[in-house]
Amino acid sequence: MATLPRTSGQVGALALQSGALPNSIKRKKAKPSKPKADKIEEDNQTKAVAMTMTTMRAGLQRAYLDGLEFIRNKITDTESEVDKTRLSFYGCNEADEDSYLQYLKDCNDHFLTANNELRRKNIKLEVIDSEMRVVSLLNQLREATEFDKGEIAFITGFWENIKHTVESFHSLVDRFQTNVLNRLNQNCTSYNSADISLEVSNRYTEEISGYISELERELTNMRLLMKTYDSGLHQDLFSQNSKFAERILVTCDVKAFPILRLAPDLAEKMAKVCTIARKWLDRDEQYMYEVNNYIKETRNIAKKREEDLKNQKEKQKKIEKAVKTASILLQNNKEKLQNIESELNSLEGQLNGFKQEKKCKSVEKVQKSSMADFLSITMTQTRKNYNLQMKRQRLVKQVRELEEFLIGLEKELSNVEDELMVKSQQRLLINEKVETSVKTYDTLKTDFEKYSDNLEKLEQEVNILSGQLLQLEIIQTYKTSPENVEQIFDRPQTVKLAPSLKEKIKRKRKGLPTTES
Repeated sequence: MATLPRTSGQVGALALQSGALPNSIKRKKAKPSKPKADKIEEDNQTKAVAMTMTTMRAGLQRAYLDGLEFIRNKITDTESEVDKTRLSFYGCNEADEDSYLQYLKDCNDHFLTANNELRRKNIKLEVIDSEMRVVSLLNQLREATEFDKGEIAFITGFWENIKHTVESFHSLVDRFQTNVLNRLNQNCTSYNSADISLEVSNRYTEEISGYISELERELTNMRLLMKTYDSGLHQDLFSQNSKFAERILVTCDVKAFPILRLAPDLAEKMAKVCTIARKWLDRDEQYMYEVNNYIKETRNIAKKREEDLKNQKEKQKKIEKAVKTASILLQNNKEKLQNIESELNSLEGQLNGFKQEKKCKSVEKVQKSSMADFLSITMTQTRKNYNLQMKRQRLVKQVRELEEFLIGLEKELSNVEDELMVKSQQRLLINEKVETSVKTYDTLKTDFEKYSDNLEKLEQEVNILSGQLLQLEIIQTYKTSPENVEQIFDRPQTVKLAPSLKEKIKRKRKGLPTTES
């Protein structure tokens, strides 16, 4: 993956695609006096910006497609050169495999005749797999034969033909590297971030990597074949799955004369290279359409998710408010229950105190009443005793006071018991409220936590979509940026003028006199 240098032009294009507006076309604030007019003006400005962005993107796309067409023409030029080189090698005016095979068969026959001539002279035969072996064969023929029956002239012509053909293909490979492959590597690869995985980019990268590997393999094999033409061909580099190669195997003795496979194989490899390059180019164009569609789909999905996120956040606020309200209500009910518990404890203490006091006073009353009765009986049986009489009167008075006190105590005891009953009833009601509040709070809290988790996932999804959208727009902007597209074409460098000359030109255009005049 190539990293993305951010040029000023790309940043500007990104700003346009991400919706950032220049100062000259920013939306104006609505005036209180003319809200409808301002709203219409704002909508018109938004539409104008959208149209400007669309026009700009369309212009970038056209320039990008023109660049691809330029590379296609380079591939076509290469294919034309391959056809010319092939026709020149076979000595044909038009493409015809039968004619190609006939030429190779003639070459094979002349090589066989030459070998037969050497065999009659008891000269050791060699496999003709290089230029060196062809030259050696010619030298042996010149020494062994008294006069040329045509083999020396034919094989000499073949030697010059194959040498010229190898040179032509060598030049073709170099030009293809410069005119096509370098441009493909520079402008038709994926620009993706390692942090953001995009299925559309991953799929594209995988396919382009396959094309790159195929091209490197075929071009390397061609270079090795041409390099070993001088001293001995690497026959394992010949293509094995070609129908024309199979026909050559049937027609010619390629074990004895492997050099006959060289030119046809180079031509097939070069044609295959051009086919792969076209596939790469077509895949790159398809990728840009996929990116455009993906941007539209992702933008729509992201917009919908953002709206969902906004609505969900509003609902979250309401649920959070309900949780806080439930928490406050629960706390209040707990405090009420605690207060009633305290009051009940206090009332129970009072009740126990009153009961204990009633018990003590009742015992005291019984004792004093018994003493008063005893004194009354004693006074009837003896002479009247003033002291006994006074003592009995005091006891009777105390008994009467105790009875009155007990009556009041009974009333207070009854009041405490009534209040205790009321408070107990209130405690039951408050306790039910507390239990209900706890359930309500727990339910709301659980719902809030689940809602928050879902909201977090939705927010992550929005962030991922936003990241993908930005990455796609970066890819689109970078691949279609004027800086990159301009590199595709064979255009002369801009001539830089000296500042003084620029000033003269400006003054002349304005009709002002120059300093010289």
